[in-house]
Amino acid sequence: MKKIVQIFCGFFVLTCLSPALSVAGEKWDFVIAPYALLPNITGDTSVGRLEDANIDVGTTDILNTLELGAMIQLEARHESGYGVIMAYNFMDLSGELTEPAGLNTLGADIYQGIFEGFGAYRLTMESGSLDFYGGVRWWDMDVDVNVSGVQKVKNRADWIDPVIGVHWMPQIADNWRLMVKGDIGGFGIASDFTWNLQGGFAWDATDYLSLVFQYRVLSVDYSSGSVGTPERFTYDTITHGPLFGLAFHL
Repeated sequence: MKKIVQIFCGFFVLTCLSPALSVAGEKWDFVIAPYALLPNITGDTSVGRLEDANIDVGTTDILNTLELGAMIQLEARHESGYGVIMAYNFMDLSGELTEPAGLNTLGADIYQGIFEGFGAYRLTMESGSLDFYGGVRWWDMDVDVNVSGVQKVKNRADWIDPVIGVHWMPQIADNWRLMVKGDIGGFGIASDFTWNLQGGFAWDATDYLSLVFQYRVLSVDYSSGSVGTPERFTYDTITHGPLFGLAFHL
């Protein structure tokens, strides 16, 4: 919880400073975008000596068990085209895992936090814009599995993946923009591989507010520790679902 508080304090400070920076330096544009993802999570995880347990959590399960969650993105962009993008989202939920043989279903508490920090460059075209970005995606995972009603297997891992990607935003109608975004990362440096795809639309309601409707698919394949040891942890999952957001332009 302390980590969450520190992160959101940082976002709060940046949010408060953004209008002042915008006035002091009119060459900068700022965007603050709180958003929500209604996700489905599928894949496998290994926790300690529990190997390759199946994860299958639907949107209804997550909404029913969600204990705490938030998502926000901040963006600062100079008129030269260079900019900085930061995003953080986390979910703290309870769910179920299924052992590989499919005989037992185990209770689990899962915390998933993801921070993204990117540098970006924007090419402005007649029909819209094209962003190239690169940086890091930091994963913070904490999985507690209830094995026998009393015994618990716990493991925690965090890692940082390098990421590169593109974001295309053509104007398709008055006040409407198509949004297509994709990136890849990991490359065996931390996770074996991670990729992200997003597609949807943005409606510019005013000069200061846009409504965003997208679908996001985020995949990661990470492993650490030796098989059969308490330090063993793997997370090979796909998180996907509709995304709804508000983008405030300062």
